[in-house]
Amino acid sequence: MAEGVTPESGGGKELEPTTGSRELDQTHSKELAPYTPRISHGQETKFRMTYAVLAGVGLAAVAAAVIFLAAGKPPKPPEWSAWKPTASGDNALTQIASHIAPAYRQPTGQQLVAVEGGPAQVAGLPVKIVLLRTPNDFALAQGKSAVFSLCGLGKFCSIKSGKPSRERTLLLQRESLELALYSFRYVGDVKQVVVILPPAPKRKPSQAMFFSRADMKPQLDQPLRATLPAKPPSIPSLRDGPIKDFLEKVTGSQVYNYDLTQAQDASVLLELAHFDLKKANASGSTATGTP
Repeated sequence: MAEGVTPESGGGKELEPTTGSRELDQTHSKELAPYTPRISHGQETKFRMTYAVLAGVGLAAVAAAVIFLAAGKPPKPPEWSAWKPTASGDNALTQIASHIAPAYRQPTGQQLVAVEGGPAQVAGLPVKIVLLRTPNDFALAQGKSAVFSLCGLGKFCSIKSGKPSRERTLLLQRESLELALYSFRYVGDVKQVVVILPPAPKRKPSQAMFFSRADMKPQLDQPLRATLPAKPPSIPSLRDGPIKDFLEKVTGSQVYNYDLTQAQDASVLLELAHFDLKKANASGSTATGTP
């Protein structure tokens, strides 16, 4: 062994930091202090609350997913009607007329009337609908109109068989209401519907029903069966009872007297009023009279 070299006692023990190393650590701490984020006690509490909220949201999402998978997809809303036209536009109006007409019958089982429907025109000429509140106060209906005609087998489209009655008239008004509802539901650009009613025997047609989309909104917002049962009532059943009262309330004010006149632009004016149009036109005080 070399002389002059004496091993230190307590070999293998950890060397304690010297004074110089302590000073170096303190120097590094001072240099890094400006860059070390400081979290106050209040901030720490906020962070903990945020993590708790996020954890709660996550658990709620998982629970919602489990419920959705267990319950399946939500049920579809009910169909507005069991039947609907396969065509669109004016062709849909024709299909609606063909579908509804056979459902309305006389007590004998014979079909009540034939129904023809389409856009508002007569002999290829466009029809403008004029609503007269008084003989001197009128307004043109705006937007697309559809016109249906109810025609019996008698003269001037009157109903040939059976006896005229208030009950039969109510059934015709119900048929008119159903035509209007189907038209508004499945022909989106139709704003108003006019239904020409058959006249009394030996008379010319003079009455029509007028329906606007805005007025029918409550009935369009719910399935058809909530307004009208699938099967039309019989004529005898309308002598009294809730169905009679309902039809009188919903359709009574929709019946108008009507008249057709020629406009200066070659179109046809379909005038609708709750008063006698023949007398009003004869006096020259309506929209078609001398200005």
